[in-house]
Amino acid sequence: MIQSLPEQTRHLNFPAPLPATLREGHQTFPGAPVRDVGEAVRDALRASGMLPGIKAGARVAVGCGSRGIANLPAATQAVVDLLRAQGARPYVFPAMGSHGGGTAEGQVKLLARLGVTSERVGAEIRADMAVRPTACLEEGLTLYQGLDSARADHVILINRVKPHTSFRGDIESGLAKMSVIGLGKLKGAQSYHAHGMRAFTARLPAAARLQMKHTNVLGGIALVENAREETLAVEALPAAEFAGPRERALLRLARDHMPRIPVSPIDALVVRRLGKNISGTGMDTNVIGRYGVPDVPDAEWPRIAVVAVLSLTADTQGNANGLGLANVVSGRVLEAIDWQATYTNALTAGVMGLRKAALPAVMPSDRQALELALRCTQNPPARARILMIEDTLSLGRVWMSENLAAEWARQADCQVGAATPLAFDAQGTMTAPWSL
Repeated sequence: MIQSLPEQTRHLNFPAPLPATLREGHQTFPGAPVRDVGEAVRDALRASGMLPGIKAGARVAVGCGSRGIANLPAATQAVVDLLRAQGARPYVFPAMGSHGGGTAEGQVKLLARLGVTSERVGAEIRADMAVRPTACLEEGLTLYQGLDSARADHVILINRVKPHTSFRGDIESGLAKMSVIGLGKLKGAQSYHAHGMRAFTARLPAAARLQMKHTNVLGGIALVENAREETLAVEALPAAEFAGPRERALLRLARDHMPRIPVSPIDALVVRRLGKNISGTGMDTNVIGRYGVPDVPDAEWPRIAVVAVLSLTADTQGNANGLGLANVVSGRVLEAIDWQATYTNALTAGVMGLRKAALPAVMPSDRQALELALRCTQNPPARARILMIEDTLSLGRVWMSENLAAEWARQADCQVGAATPLAFDAQGTMTAPWSL
């Protein structure tokens, strides 16, 4: 197992001139956040009509996924508290398909990293990777449900509704997809992904409706976020409304409030950190305009020649899925990868997943990764259009080469600040404009 940089990569060096300074850029986003998410969840659940169907003493499994969601612990606790006030016996389970290394222990640990623990939400966490088949679509596509939720009297799911990173449709990431993929554990995720992207673009609504007929899912809490990673909207949808008009409307709302890069083209996009807590693909494909999906062309906006990634987030726990969307990475990315977690996640999606887990060019340090990136652009390095971001969720504050500043300042809700040094330590790790 690779624990450090292979010796042959330690001496790689393709020098190029780097800018001495970068201009700081700012972007403001619309959408006032929900002030009290817990209260909003309780109000939505009371108004949904689901509670009267829950008898005293009923076991209710509350499903949480693997995505980083603003206020997820508060939302989960609110559901648990309200169910207990109804006389039910709630517990929490991971509804996250293949994530967490595809193991019950890994998924419980992933929930804990998201802040969902028994102590925080006031309920036991139960996890089991065993499944039961629930129904079949055409061409042998079998749907599954994990036994950790199947044993309950009812299931309530909690998930963020947002544009997916690999397909386009009226229904993308949200409650419908969680009911089909997340609820089905590793086996269910593998079964569905094995039928390719058509199973998502054409069959997901039908699969969700079929799953609702053959499982104990009562409904779900749908959360939408603004571009600042704040809860923008909360709705409770009965199971019959999964993949229906309300979930479609919430997806449109989420798309309208996504963060975006307002300038294009870009010669080199430098991403400080990649991780599953940032996006299911490590970097949000909707932000960088790269999808990495067979037969799906990249977006027209933004056009980015080279993507360089400098590190993995701590919360991703070595899962580097999405690294294949980059062209060059710093050596410390390679040293942080957990290949078992990365490939378990990637293989669920077949060849599409393998593409996104592919290893880009590896350079020993941040500085050398940036130099190589600039060597690969069409413009000479001294005239390259460079944009640096913390991650694809954090576009409110960025850094750019001087030749992008005027264009950035012309965009709505965008401002340009002072120049800041581009600096590295003795090991070539970038120390400014941000501190790593």
